[in-house]
Amino acid sequence: MGSNVSAGSKAVATTAAGGANQYYGYADANQTTVTAATLTALSSIYTIPAAEAYAGAAYELSASGKGTWGSTAQWLTLYLLLNGAAAGSSPSISATAFATSANFKWAAVLEYISVDGISEWECGLRFQMSLFTNAIVPGTPADGEATATDGTGSGPVTATVADAITCAFGVAWEATTGAPTITCLRTRFRKVA
Repeated sequence: MGSNVSAGSKAVATTAAGGANQYYGYADANQTTVTAATLTALSSIYTIPAAEAYAGAAYELSASGKGTWGSTAQWLTLYLLLNGAAAGSSPSISATAFATSANFKWAAVLEYISVDGISEWECGLRFQMSLFTNAIVPGTPADGEATATDGTGSGPVTATVADAITCAFGVAWEATTGAPTITCLRTRFRKVA
């Protein structure tokens, strides 16, 4: 975590721990639609610069958008991506979560924390989706919502901080039958600690 600048002291412009430029953020409204049954980055892909992360450095990626459950219901698998690979157990939203052809909105927040400033990362994912054409009635596929969480609870994943590291939110449909779609409308990435 950064430290406060005392009166009379000099603020140093650096992205290192305690630096004046330690925290930053980016955002975009690039639209990406996934209809594939293979792992595909849904959010924009952001890069942590090489050698920037230190022990305790934290980053957050948030994304949101809309979609249509297929006319043939399909599972939707969620991926927290670190350097293009899944980090964590990749939870799925059941094919029966919504009625066929239902329109939904979704939001995801992904967390990346450098454990040792060398190569170990703890990561987490929070995901929520709900119908937007009907009032939400929990437990009713025609009028419901679904949530999922994931993380690297079995131990840290590795990505060497000496190299640039990419972060993204990815998804994959169980199959393309029924034409399910999910679209990312906005993504934000920021360094928070």
